Amino acid sequence: MVSLEERLDAVSTFILAFIVLIGTLFGLKIAYVVSTALVLPTTQGALYVSTSRVRVLAFLDAVPMQEGQLLVDLGCGDGRVLRAARKRYGVRGLGYELNLLAYLKAQLLCLGSKGIEIRRRNFWTADLSEADTIFCYLFPDVMKKLSAKLKFDLKPGAVVVSCNFVLPGFNPDLVLRPGNSLDRDPIYVYQLEKSQT
Repeated sequence: MVSLEERLDAVSTFILAFIVLIGTLFGLKIAYVVSTALVLPTTQGALYVSTSRVRVLAFLDAVPMQEGQLLVDLGCGDGRVLRAARKRYGVRGLGYELNLLAYLKAQLLCLGSKGIEIRRRNFWTADLSEADTIFCYLFPDVMKKLSAKLKFDLKPGAVVVSCNFVLPGFNPDLVLRPGNSLDRDPIYVYQLEKSQT
């Protein structure tokens, strides 16, 4: 028979474990809010939200890449696009992420993934001229500025993939709508030409 003291110990242990769990979850939420708030002036409101597996697979199915090509993910979050492309095509992956929490998560998840580099750096100041493919899922307010940067930086034939939002001044070669009913938002695929304006 279990004594009253043993029951109280078990209840105390359970309550302590519950408090630690709630405290940890609250701490992670605070870390998310702080890491997002610190980069708001640069990201202009874009939040760290993971790209769904359905959307990543739709992109990879529609945009074949060659081994060794450079895929750049602007605002790479946890690096899932880079990891999936590296696994499928053997591309080199370069991700830019300002959100500290997302950056640390990407570093951890990409640990041991040769050919993938995650930089905690603002991509607006980066030279993207070596990129063969650019992937982005950014806030609509930055798309006009991004269009100008890409037109200036990218080489002819480079492919740009934008989730949800069009690149002003570009005509999409392909618009994907992944089959999952929750992910029917468009994915725009562009291929840059010398004459693109």
